Amino acid sequence: MFLLHDRLRNLPFTLGALFVLGLLLLGTVALHSIFPNTWLSSSHHSTNGWYLIGQFLYWALLMIGTMVMLRLNDLYGSGSVSDLLDRYRKPRQELRIFMFLDMRSSTSVAETLGDTRYFKLLNDLYADITDPVIYSEGEIYQYVGDEISVSWKLSRGIRNDRCIKCFFAIRGKLRARAEYYRDTYGIEPVFKAGFHYGRVTSGEVGMVKRQTIFSGDVVNTAAHIQASCNELGVDNLVSKELLDILSLRSLIYDIKPMGSIPLKGKRVAVELYTLSLAAEAQ
Repeated sequence: MFLLHDRLRNLPFTLGALFVLGLLLLGTVALHSIFPNTWLSSSHHSTNGWYLIGQFLYWALLMIGTMVMLRLNDLYGSGSVSDLLDRYRKPRQELRIFMFLDMRSSTSVAETLGDTRYFKLLNDLYADITDPVIYSEGEIYQYVGDEISVSWKLSRGIRNDRCIKCFFAIRGKLRARAEYYRDTYGIEPVFKAGFHYGRVTSGEVGMVKRQTIFSGDVVNTAAHIQASCNELGVDNLVSKELLDILSLRSLIYDIKPMGSIPLKGKRVAVELYTLSLAAEAQ
C-alpha cells in the first residue's frame, strides 16, 4: 500500500480500492495455485474454501483501512493523522516556515488557454508539486488559483534545509516535464517563491467545513516576499531571518544579497537574498 500510494493518489478512491482488491485477489489465487499444500489451503482449513475467503476478506479490510488512512493524511496535509484528532481544536502558537509559490505570467496563460484547459494545467502542476512537498515533510496549506502556500514546522523545515530543497526539487521536476507541458499546453511553467518564518497562531475555524488556518504577520510577509520576485528578476527570495537559521552549504548554493526591500504593509524593510544552485552557475 505504501509503495503504491504515489500512483494510487491520482486515482479516485473507489477505482483505487478496486485496483488494490484486484491485486490482492490475483495474489491470493496465485499463492494458492503455486503452493496448494501450504497452511493457506491445508485440509483442516479448506472446508468449502471458507478459510481462503476469510483470509482474503481479512487482508482486504486491512488494505482498505490503510488506504483510507493514507487518503485522510493527503486530505489534511502531509502531517501525521493524529493531527486530525485534537491538535488544532484550541488555538496555539508555533514557529513555522512558509513558502509561497506562484506561477509566472499566470494571467496571460489563463487568457490563452481558456478556463477548462487552464484548470487542467493547474491540476497537472499540483500533481507534480505534491511529491517534492511530501518528501520534504512539508504541508500544503492553501491552493489559491495558481498560487500554492506550503508550510513546515520549524524543526522539520530547517533539518537538512528541506524547505529550500523542496523549491529546487519542484523546479527540477517541472523542467524534466517541460516537453509534456509544451506539447499539451504550449508553455513551460515557471514558479517563483518567497520564504519566511516566524511565530503564528494556528487553529481550526468553521463549523460545517472545518479548516486549520495560520494567522500572523509571517504569513503576509511571505506572500509579499514572493510578490517581489518579479521586480527583482529572480525566481526565489528568502528573508534574512530564515537564512540565518538555515545551514546552507556554499558548495551547494550560491547566495546573493538583494538588499533591504520595503514590503507592502511592513514598516521596516526586509533584507532579502536569492539562492541558486552552485552547479548551475558553473
